[in-house]
Amino acid sequence: MSDNKSNVQLRPALPLWLFKQYVKFVHDKLFYRRTITVGRENLPPNGTPTLIASNHQNCMNDPVGILCSLRRHAKFLTRADVFNNKFIGALLRSFGLMPAYRMDFDGIDAVKNNAGTWQSSEALLVGGQTIVIFPEGMHQDYHWLGSFTSGYTKLAFEAAEMSNFEKEIFIQPAANHYVSYSHMQSDLVILYGEPLSIAQFYELYKTKPRTAQRQVNQIIHQRIADLMLNIEDLDNYAALDFIRNSYGRKFAIDNNFDLRRPEQKLEADKCLIAKLKAFAADNVEASTKLYDKAKVLSEKLQKLKIRDWLFEKKRSWFALIAEAVAMIILLPLFVLSLIPNALVFALPYTITPKLKDKMFKASIYFGLSLVSIPILYILTFLVIFFVSGDGFISLFYTMLQPIMLLFAWYYCINFIKLVAKFKYQSSVRLQKIAEIAALRREVWNELDKIVTV
Repeated sequence: MSDNKSNVQLRPALPLWLFKQYVKFVHDKLFYRRTITVGRENLPPNGTPTLIASNHQNCMNDPVGILCSLRRHAKFLTRADVFNNKFIGALLRSFGLMPAYRMDFDGIDAVKNNAGTWQSSEALLVGGQTIVIFPEGMHQDYHWLGSFTSGYTKLAFEAAEMSNFEKEIFIQPAANHYVSYSHMQSDLVILYGEPLSIAQFYELYKTKPRTAQRQVNQIIHQRIADLMLNIEDLDNYAALDFIRNSYGRKFAIDNNFDLRRPEQKLEADKCLIAKLKAFAADNVEASTKLYDKAKVLSEKLQKLKIRDWLFEKKRSWFALIAEAVAMIILLPLFVLSLIPNALVFALPYTITPKLKDKMFKASIYFGLSLVSIPILYILTFLVIFFVSGDGFISLFYTMLQPIMLLFAWYYCINFIKLVAKFKYQSSVRLQKIAEIAALRREVWNELDKIVTV
């Protein structure tokens, strides 16, 4: 790879750098439990013209995840409608975001406004900057990869043309994988694959530009698909997703994947889905019956509000009562932790029930957290200082708030799980639970036969 040097700003200005550190803290430590970056060594050296192309599954959280995974300054091409508010638009531009207009959403007249954004992006690329773009044009719902628009390949080739084809431009495939799309303290994996130098297509582009763009697009699309969990059978998506979340745990353990590492669970899920895809290709009727059983099992569990993981381990009443006593003992600490953080949890729920697209939920949660956390913690400091008159005590208590936020969150999660355990333990001998357990064993036995072939 060439290490193209430039005079452009490869490091952010101090205010932007400080803001990024704050965003990274909230993103990596509070909102997500773990953020794992795989393949960072594949990124071309900083100062090399690089266009990062990623899948798009979780609205604003996708670019924020990439931003936090990068150890360099980058510019992001972002859907234009978020710039409609002048103040927000100016703020976003100051942090390196640039509007990209889409014909299907903004209209054919608005697309003409892309000329300025494209010219700026091309100049930045030639200067050695890193640009991030999402070629699907819109976020998808759940784990599958949509088709790509050709705009990003046009941008890359036109940047090369701007340099008289003297600069080597790289397109870097990237993918994100969310263990949970909206739940706080879940895991996020960002993956970077093998970059593609489009210099090898320069001569083809000079005579057949569309052919060159199409070939590059096919390569990048396939490389991103290989990085991510791509469930292509959308007709049976619900069944396949249920299988990977239930039986998938057993499959991962049986095949020596480490469930404690989200990147390994991702690889196990990809392997399982690939085996089911191969089986379905040769056994259409059998796979259809299997998926129908999985759907029935999932629906029965949802109807009774019983979680699948409850079937995996036997529990005693003594252990459950001991867990309940521990929760009661910790209740005062939970209340103390919840009071200064209550609005951080509650504020998003004033908006999310009204959302038509549920994939916006995580963006609302995260975005409001970025705003509410500093406001509430400053107010906490002022209240404690007013009561105690001691700046050190006020500062110390305020610094404890992120830890207390996490404690309050995990207390709620464990309380919900404890209620589920008591409910399951109370009904485990009922006929309807026995029928679900029998159907679950039947589905798992069939899956065992398929994946061991």
